Amino acid sequence: MNPDLFPELGAPAAFARYEAVRHRLPNAVFPSQARRAANLGEISESIDVFVFDAFGVLNVGETPIAGARERVAALVAAGKRCFVVTNAASYGKAAAIAKFRRLGFDFPDECIVASRMAAERSLTAYPDARRWGVAAPPGFDTAELAVTATVLRDEPESYETVDGFLLLSSSDWSPMRQSMLEDAMRQRARPVVVANPDLVAPREDGFSTEPGWAGHRLADIDETRVTFHGKPFGSVYDIVRERLGIDIAPHRFCMVGDTLHTDILGGASQGWKTALVSDHGLLRTMDIDVAITQSGIVPDFIVPSI
Repeated sequence: MNPDLFPELGAPAAFARYEAVRHRLPNAVFPSQARRAANLGEISESIDVFVFDAFGVLNVGETPIAGARERVAALVAAGKRCFVVTNAASYGKAAAIAKFRRLGFDFPDECIVASRMAAERSLTAYPDARRWGVAAPPGFDTAELAVTATVLRDEPESYETVDGFLLLSSSDWSPMRQSMLEDAMRQRARPVVVANPDLVAPREDGFSTEPGWAGHRLADIDETRVTFHGKPFGSVYDIVRERLGIDIAPHRFCMVGDTLHTDILGGASQGWKTALVSDHGLLRTMDIDVAITQSGIVPDFIVPSI
């Protein structure tokens, strides 16, 4: 089986792939240059709402980043609204909330927004999809979904008979499963909903390959059938504004993340300020100034950690 169907990526390869699929990502306006700050405390006076990515900003894998809990608590104490927007779609709502409790963060339930929430909302737009094939983590219970679903494993018939594909997780994915998925799409085009647009995510021992990789390969086959939910795509930010419940000017928001093509591009596409975390995520082993120049994606601020 060709390992390139679902490879292990380093940061430069992931960056290059993000650039290759740039035409599918939102457009945005960026500042002429970024301002460097020691931490978010230095910029907080101009911001009312901080929206945090999780991986590479609050935590790496299952480990909280040193000082992150204290910084969030200080911002809340200063009267700032703080949200998490995570592209980790393996977890349902309750499990996502429990994860951040386990990591020691005290976000109110309504301030934790996962891309999976936006993806599940979208499924009602496909009335002809009577059964969905789901890329899901081990132990996933299809009763978590409000639609009829089959978990995609190693049986070819599960790919052939479903009416649409929902990509939640890649933790149990493989080149063989990716091959069967692509073959099924070539044989009969069906809707594909990608609940995590990330190509990679930072872990304690490197980077994991995420559902966005699989989704963009399917979009290479039939771009019209694939829909992405999660940063940098707009549906997840709509949920943040709904949960906020009050009208705040876009420039008083700040999206805080570790990637240019998801967090910074996504926040900028909403007219928000953006802050790139340099020391813990995707770009920690790369020259950030070179990456910004090559991509043209410029954050308002660069901080080593929040």
